[in-house]
Formats: sequence, structure tokens, C-alpha cells
Amino acid sequence: MIILEINNQTKFRAPKKQLNDLLSLAQKLLKINKKQLISLALVSDYQIKKLNRIYRKKDKATDVLSFCGEPSAELPEEPLGEIIISPSRAKRQAENGLTDELARLALHGYLHLLGYDHEKETEAEKMEALEKKILKLFYD
Repeated sequence: MIILEINNQTKFRAPKKQLNDLLSLAQKLLKINKKQLISLALVSDYQIKKLNRIYRKKDKATDVLSFCGEPSAELPEEPLGEIIISPSRAKRQAENGLTDELARLALHGYLHLLGYDHEKETEAEKMEALEKKILKLFYD
């Protein structure tokens, strides 16, 4: 079960049901049978650029960042992590509309939280194939 908390700091509408449904489908396909608390923040290009510079040493805006959660005694569920998306950036690169691009980026961030990466070509191919498979199942 995905528990999605959205922190929207922008003027863009967050498609919460679509995002939750997509991440729940991914969780099911990956055979993960536990509650996963995910925080999703929608932020400005300026904010995501600042985070990218601080945490990844890249001084440019990006579309999505993911940060793994840390256990806390105060929370009933261990947070899986946080996904941070720039809707402005997503809108500029969207091929099928902003809502679908936000969903794609949320899925991409979720896979990062689960340990998938694309630093090496073989990892990138595996992650991209999984993304495409989940999106195809979701939209068909």
C-alpha cells in the first residue's frame, strides 16, 4: 500500500489519484507487499536547482530528485523517501501533457527510491524498460 503525501509549493495541480494509482501499480508489479510512505513535493525550478546543487553538485535545474527516507521513532511507518519534482520543467518537456509527465517523473523517482539507477548503461536500460512496462500497463 502506497501512502502518498503531497507538498505542493507551486501553482500547478497535483494529480494525486493518478500518481497514487501509478505508484500502487508499480508496487504491485514489483511484488512489494508493505506500506510505503512517500512524500512528493512540487517545487519551483529555483528550488530544485538549489537542491541539485547542494546534494548532487550539479548547478542546474532538473526535473526530478529522489531522497531515501531515514527511520524515525516518531513515525508509525518508515518513510521510503521523498520525490521532488519541478512542474515547470515537466511542462516544458512533456510530450503527452503535464499530468502524464508528472506521473512519469513520480514513477522514475519511486524507482530510484527502490534502488534502481541509471549511472551505468546496463542499469539505465533495465530502469527504462521497467518504467516503460509499468507506464504501458497503466495507460492501456
